[in-house]
Amino acid sequence: MKHVWKTLLALAVALVAVGALAQADPAELAARQADPGNAFWNPSAADLQAWNVVDGVEDGATVTWWTMSLSPTFNPYLEQIIANFEATYPGVTVDWEDVPWDGLQARVRNSFTAGNPPDVANISPAWIGEFASAGLLLSTDELMKDYPNLRGNYVETAWNTNRIEGESYLVPWYLGLSNFVAYNEALLAECGMTEADLPTTWVELRDFARRTLDTCGYYATSLNFGPATEQYLVNYLVYNDVPVYHADGTVALNTPEAAEALQVWVDLIQEDLIPRSSLTDDHRNMIDRFSEGETVLIMVAPHMLRIVNDNNPAVYAELGVAAGITGSSGASSVDVQALVIPEATAYPNAALALALFITNPETQAEFSKWAGIFPSNLRSYADPYFTSTEGGQLPMIRPLAFDYVVNADNRSVAFPRDTEVQQIVTEATQAALLGQVSAQEALDQMSERINALLGY
Repeated sequence: MKHVWKTLLALAVALVAVGALAQADPAELAARQADPGNAFWNPSAADLQAWNVVDGVEDGATVTWWTMSLSPTFNPYLEQIIANFEATYPGVTVDWEDVPWDGLQARVRNSFTAGNPPDVANISPAWIGEFASAGLLLSTDELMKDYPNLRGNYVETAWNTNRIEGESYLVPWYLGLSNFVAYNEALLAECGMTEADLPTTWVELRDFARRTLDTCGYYATSLNFGPATEQYLVNYLVYNDVPVYHADGTVALNTPEAAEALQVWVDLIQEDLIPRSSLTDDHRNMIDRFSEGETVLIMVAPHMLRIVNDNNPAVYAELGVAAGITGSSGASSVDVQALVIPEATAYPNAALALALFITNPETQAEFSKWAGIFPSNLRSYADPYFTSTEGGQLPMIRPLAFDYVVNADNRSVAFPRDTEVQQIVTEATQAALLGQVSAQEALDQMSERINALLGY
């Protein structure tokens, strides 16, 4: 099997798809569990003392923790987190529940409405604007003001993902590195091209798509404009250096530069350069199409490539990986899974203690070995696992990960009334892609509607 690994550069704006996380080799896992020197599985009294970092944890607290689509695959790991935490903070009990990702947002909303949210919840950062703007979340900047040394351990751009009016409302958990292109070497060769011909910008992708159709009849790629706003226009524009706001605070997303960037997406659809079903596809449809040999390249997080292998080992055997697609900014990003603490919690110190425990160096390093994700805690990268290219998950990417996350630049934007704004953006995007209005008209209408919604 040939893998051509390059420096990771570009952004594929998508959430870390928890349902596609890789799984540890059972023998490797058993060896780590039996290792007396593995602090996570076999903590010493000194480890428990070192993990006790939050003052004033409420004695007798029962802290409810919701995760997203991690059970049953990761039950032993999650149960060990709870055992370690309860040993670190005697007198505190964790009540854990896993919720499927496709029902979590509604479940969290309903819990707020009913007045009984969990104390700690794993959610998408894209939802934070909705909940924080309604005053339903505690500011983690405020919670961490007495712990500057701990706060400094986290990947800065991950902590600052989707700030609301200058405040962060999350503790970043695990990260995904999406900034690369995987390609089918056999199809690329059939098109008379080499890795040097692969696109690295969206404009180059459009030209590459024209070339593959003309020379060999293959779609260059497919995209996921369907559910969950996975191709979210605002993020795309931000990474093309389009300003979000004018000086007076009104939305500025309808500049000529924004229209030029959106036109690239429009051309991909209207010129039939990508499958028209991209309009309704999610990331799994996109992976399946690549697995079936219908497209030359794909933009997904590295851990999701195992789905290609599951679908079609023959295509996986032809897999190469190279530098990814960027906007004009050239900036890269990390996908973030967030932990939030609802304002209604009766145990803010215990909830903070749990969030910091889940994301401490040893706990996150162990999850990386299991699931093929990357830690938000920079101290995790001191584990020799992250300099080794032997065994485990994503071995050729691991040595690149520390520099990657340190230099990442998350620019995602969260608006007040974010859910309603996202609906406006989605409608504008679809109208442009379907050719119902021009790119400029779509952006003008979108910006006008957002400004009216937000009272500008």
